[in-house]
Amino acid sequence: MRRQVRVAFMLAAAALFLVVSACSARTQFFLEETRMNGAHFATWQHVGYSLWRATPEETTKTDIQAAQQEKWWGEVIVVEPIL
Repeated sequence: MRRQVRVAFMLAAAALFLVVSACSARTQFFLEETRMNGAHFATWQHVGYSLWRATPEETTKTDIQAAQQEKWWGEVIVVEPIL
């Protein structure tokens, strides 16, 4: 009985360790990007866009121009051609 409890405890501890220490490839990519660039966002305008308008439907020409001029980094948003 004692041995079963010990084995169950060790398995639970190992599972907890794996869950807590695991990092998805996407998260790892963004952490590496932040380390390379020195910050998570390029500018305050980049912060605003990422928090409030980061969808293809809400992206404007101004957002695209700002991203190119300020050299934003991060996940690429693919938009339809804006006329």
